[in-house]
Amino acid sequence: PDAIVDGVKDAGFDLLLTANNHSYDTSLVGYNRTLEVVREKGLQTLGTYASPEETKWTVQEINGINIGMLCYTYATRVTEDGRPSLNDNTPISEAGLCNYFWKGNLDKFYSEVETYLAEMEAAGAEATMMYIHWGVEYILDTNDEQKAIAQKLCDLGIDVIVGGHPHVVQPVDLLESTVDPEHKTVCLYSMGNAVSN
Repeated sequence: PDAIVDGVKDAGFDLLLTANNHSYDTSLVGYNRTLEVVREKGLQTLGTYASPEETKWTVQEINGINIGMLCYTYATRVTEDGRPSLNDNTPISEAGLCNYFWKGNLDKFYSEVETYLAEMEAAGAEATMMYIHWGVEYILDTNDEQKAIAQKLCDLGIDVIVGGHPHVVQPVDLLESTVDPEHKTVCLYSMGNAVSN
């Protein structure tokens, strides 16, 4: 309901993460309507886009620190032309409308993240965050895929990882980079749910 957007705005939120496995449940109509309603009400969106040309990241000043942010969701499959299927729905109508990763080609994901990290740094980011929709629902521990992805994101230079999707709280880790002994990443594997489930 549109009132959810009013509620979160009145509560003080100004940016919503829109990439998750349910983003395309009501096809392109619902996908686009979510973006339109949220943006019309004055909030920013991150993770899904109205056109492939939109910037796939943001840099926000928070308490005097410029923080670069990315939001990704897992895809259940991907077409040859790069259109992800979310939640086993029909693939999204056009490539470039959603930040996604797919276990069948994680190298593409890592390369994309590396590019966006450089762009965010050039735009003034002093720290970086990855919001990621991953893991297995209702499982209290992390799986090997989450751990491997988190370590690679740490090695790429992400400072904070905040996970969602399992609907339950999962562990918090302090990861150490395998390529830069100075770099560490705080990883909250799953924040659980504050509203539903």
